[in-house]
Amino acid sequence: MFEFRPCHRQERYHGAVASLFPTQEAEANALIDVIRDVLPVRMTGKIAIEVMRSEGSRNWKQMEWIGFWFEHLVENQVIPKTGGSRGPEYGRTRFDFKRNHVWDLKVHLDQSDWLILNDQEAVHDCMQDNNGLGYLVVEGSADYDESGDFKQWHDDLKGGASNYERERIKRGAPSRRRKISFRPSKAMAIWIPSGEVAQNGVRDGWLKGFQEGMRNSNGNSRRAKFQIQPQKVPHDYVLVNEQF
Repeated sequence: MFEFRPCHRQERYHGAVASLFPTQEAEANALIDVIRDVLPVRMTGKIAIEVMRSEGSRNWKQMEWIGFWFEHLVENQVIPKTGGSRGPEYGRTRFDFKRNHVWDLKVHLDQSDWLILNDQEAVHDCMQDNNGLGYLVVEGSADYDESGDFKQWHDDLKGGASNYERERIKRGAPSRRRKISFRPSKAMAIWIPSGEVAQNGVRDGWLKGFQEGMRNSNGNSRRAKFQIQPQKVPHDYVLVNEQF
C-alpha cells in the first residue's frame, strides 16, 4: 500500500543506550529514526482519513488532516517502539509525547515560513516544569484538491457538511482548498530550554506571537499562541535537521 524508505537507524541508539535516551539530543535522534522508518514516501488524504477512522481516532473528520494523521502515526507506531506516553496537559493544551523529555509534534509545509505552535501560557508552564520543551517537526509538500472531489468525498464520509461548513456557505465565504496528499522531505528536532530563551527568540525574530488580541465569532478572546520560523532557529537549539 505504501512505499517506505530504507532503514537508516543509527546503531548508537540501540540496546542499553537506546533504553535510556539520557539527553534531549539522544532522545530526538532515536525518535526521528523511528519516525523516518514509519513515514511513507507519500500519504494520500483518503488513506490517512480511512486509517484514522478505522483505528478509532476522533480526528478523522478534521479538514487539516495531515497534522492529525502525523500525531496518530506517532501514537500508534512510534511510541510502542520507543516507549513513552502522551505528554502533560496545561489548561486546554495537551502536549503530544513524553518519554524523558516533553515533545510536541508539528507538520510544516515547505512553502510557508511560519509554523503555529501552542498556547503561550502552556508553553511557559511546560518549560518550567520539564526543563524545556521540544518540537519534532516533519516538513514536506502538499498537493491540493483543485476539482473539489476530495472535499465532496470527505463530506460524504462524514454524513454531510458540518455546521461550520453550512455557516460558511450562508456567509458566502470562500472554501479553503483541501490538501489531498503529503510528501515528507525533512525532519527537525528543536529544543527550547526555557522561557527566557523563548523571550530571546521573540526579540531575535525566530519566534513571535499569534492571534494576540484576536477574538472568536462569539466575542471571547482567543488564547495567544507562538509561531516559529524553523529555518531561523539558532543552531544551538536545533538537535536534528535531516533530509529524507
